[in-house]
Amino acid sequence: MKISILCDSLLLKNSLEIFLKDYITSYKNCDIVISDKKIQTDKYLVLINSSKEADIQIPFSKSTLLMDLKKIYENSILGENKIVKYEDNEKMIWKLERKIDKLTLDFRENLINTIREFYEK
Repeated sequence: MKISILCDSLLLKNSLEIFLKDYITSYKNCDIVISDKKIQTDKYLVLINSSKEADIQIPFSKSTLLMDLKKIYENSILGENKIVKYEDNEKMIWKLERKIDKLTLDFRENLINTIREFYEK
């Protein structure tokens, strides 16, 4: 989980930086952007403030912040990857089934040819 913090409130920004020091990275490399207001971003935005619409409401403790962020990360960011992996897995299974079908048909043909050759002698 890589996080970038874009908050107007310096107190909130400093608190988040202290609590999330192991997860903070640049905006360019982040998975999640934490902000105290709605902003336009191509990253996943986590809104943190005292409103009911916020993903994480103020006040919070370090443990509740981390739990909430991990839950959001697993459900949003990793959830998207799981769907992609599932689709890739389905494609692989389909390809495997086609290969098995082909091998089975080839084996059947070879077996029938061998039996015919045996009885034709």
